[in-house]
Amino acid sequence: MPAIDLSRLKTQAARLSEHFGQPEAFLRELHELLDHYTNRTMRPAQIAQRLALPTYRTPRPVLRQIEAELAPLAEARPREATVLLYALWEAGYLETRLLAARLLGMIPPAAAMPAFGRLPDWLKVSTDREVRQALLTDALGRVRRENADIFLTLLEEWLRSPLSGFQVWGLRALVPVLEADFENLPAVFRILRPAIEAAGPSTQVELQACLSALSRVSPTETLYFLGEVLRESPHPMMVRTLRRVLPGLPPDLQAGLREMLRQA
Repeated sequence: MPAIDLSRLKTQAARLSEHFGQPEAFLRELHELLDHYTNRTMRPAQIAQRLALPTYRTPRPVLRQIEAELAPLAEARPREATVLLYALWEAGYLETRLLAARLLGMIPPAAAMPAFGRLPDWLKVSTDREVRQALLTDALGRVRRENADIFLTLLEEWLRSPLSGFQVWGLRALVPVLEADFENLPAVFRILRPAIEAAGPSTQVELQACLSALSRVSPTETLYFLGEVLRESPHPMMVRTLRRVLPGLPPDLQAGLREMLRQA
């Protein structure tokens, strides 16, 4: 891998962005750029970890500079950005799929709605942890910040799904909202309830992370919500799952929930 000359990299990324409205030309130039910066020093064991997707093993500063060039174009030309992100995803490399996820997060939320509909399909086929994380955080970052109603509507569909995979995605995507001290907890409790009632071993880890984040925002409201669910829908599997996640919850939530579970 050649040393990164920042001024040259900026020029290369700017030249790449000239093909923003031409997906085929953009991908051709992108592959050449990524190949130029391929990290050829990685050991075989490190490369084996990426067998799920082909990768150029691109240094993070290179992708960051490309993303910096794409951001204003995605804002000004959302329709072309959507076409480009589809092409990036279909290219099938780790780097192109990461760029697709991050480009989706740059598009104004109203214009990005059709692309959000692709997320479940993309998550289903994504075996790479970094790509899944980008789809659940970067791709949803702007709508999460700018239009909470649309964001919660998207998650509601996942959280009420009978498929545990969808529930896992919804729980993972919800945590960043709560970590930002999101204040509309009644809306969160409303969309979260189906996933709580259907809680089982397959969603246990994500449920614990979500409840911990909720407790940091408001332990009192979180405990009241859980008590309400336990009173009205005391499903045995849900009760067992809550007992399993109990040791990993914050102390102020543990005490109250332990008593509720004892009664249940």
